[in-house]
Amino acid sequence: MATPANTAGGAADEEEESTCPICLNDMCKSDALHPIQCPTNCTFNFCIECLCHLLASSKDDYEMASDGNRHVKVHLNCPNCRSDISKTIEDTIRLRQAALKEELSTVPDSELSAKDLQLKHWKQDDEILDLTEGKKKKKKGPEPMLIDKTLFGGLEFAMTTEEQKYVTKLMSSGYPNELCQGAQILAGIADNIRNGRAPTVTATPASTASTAPSRAAAETARATQALQSGYSNAGLSSRSRDEAVHGASNFQREMEQQKRDKLRRPLPARMPLCVTLSTGEFEKMALQYRQKSGMVDPSMSGDGEGKKPGWKSFFKGMLGTGGNASMTFIDDEWDGSVADAFARAQIGRVGKDNRQIVKGRFGPQNPVEKASVQRIIAVGLHEEGDSLTRPIRFQRVLLGSVGGQAGKVGIKKGDVVTHINGEEFTGNAAALHALLVEAYEQQGKDGVVMIVVNAEDCTAEALRLRARV
Repeated sequence: MATPANTAGGAADEEEESTCPICLNDMCKSDALHPIQCPTNCTFNFCIECLCHLLASSKDDYEMASDGNRHVKVHLNCPNCRSDISKTIEDTIRLRQAALKEELSTVPDSELSAKDLQLKHWKQDDEILDLTEGKKKKKKGPEPMLIDKTLFGGLEFAMTTEEQKYVTKLMSSGYPNELCQGAQILAGIADNIRNGRAPTVTATPASTASTAPSRAAAETARATQALQSGYSNAGLSSRSRDEAVHGASNFQREMEQQKRDKLRRPLPARMPLCVTLSTGEFEKMALQYRQKSGMVDPSMSGDGEGKKPGWKSFFKGMLGTGGNASMTFIDDEWDGSVADAFARAQIGRVGKDNRQIVKGRFGPQNPVEKASVQRIIAVGLHEEGDSLTRPIRFQRVLLGSVGGQAGKVGIKKGDVVTHINGEEFTGNAAALHALLVEAYEQQGKDGVVMIVVNAEDCTAEALRLRARV
């Protein structure tokens, strides 16, 4: 039977449930939805930040108290009844993070903090996020940059500081799937710019005094236009002789410094890029597939009428440049080196069937850039215990030719197709061709396919090492 005190304190108990009894911060809805799985059912609960801190502390050998004394490692016990929760704590954290991810799914990235961005793009199979604010153990060697603007392809003017930090962290993580996430975020920002939803950038007093509004608008327009050519000097401006005589603005000096940094810390030749293509782009691929399968008379045109194509149409079909120009794919194999990330494939045609093959690879020609690439690679050679231990995929699919909208949005010949609709692609060239044809067959011309290129192991490792130079 409830005591008078308990009955009168019902409202107080409800208020206590919204406050973490350990850190006294507000608890989230997910904390109440997925409480601590205590074997004694003591109903004690606390927030996800404290739960993550408990898990992280249990993995340390000892804790240092404020007086300098060392304490034995923390055990995974319920703070209230001291029962063992080690078997359920990680599941509880995952359930809470999944619930938080669902809550953030409809919030634009530009309105989220770095921690919220991590939660939004976290997947159930990923490692548990460390939501504590404590200091992490430092690795040997230089710390990676918090913000590296050279990774944003000229989009930094439309990104918040938190977005820049998070994308830099993803791009320099060393993991292909995180490169894919970073490319998707940049693609979303680029889409906002194209649709006129770019956030207003507040200029510093120094740059405001030396840069006219018209020039800033021009640079914004140039950066937007440069999105269609990938990472090629997006947002950079050239100086005229008159400007050199009268002195460069702070903005121009910053851009020139970025150019010098690109020689000192060159980017990989194949940077991650996320594009969304209409399935109508694959109409020609589907027609050719039907003709090879005998489903359509080869003499029939794309509209199904009995019109025979002329010699120009025939050669355009052979080269993949006619109509809705499609993409062609080539099977390739990575040699396992980081240097491969700084080289592009030279693709040619051989044989009577005019098939495409990789004839060779070419890297940077500038001597300064060559030396910088060797310095980046040397960082990995001197690391101890940081070599890749995860499974590495050596077989890959390159783009043999690109046309239509795919070429306009920045995809290039020699790029490596790594993800389709957010999922890692592990098939060969024939499987990729069939997958895109199937997308057209199922969705018609009005569907969309999201393709990520170059989010691969060698590029991920090259960017990780580059961040430590």
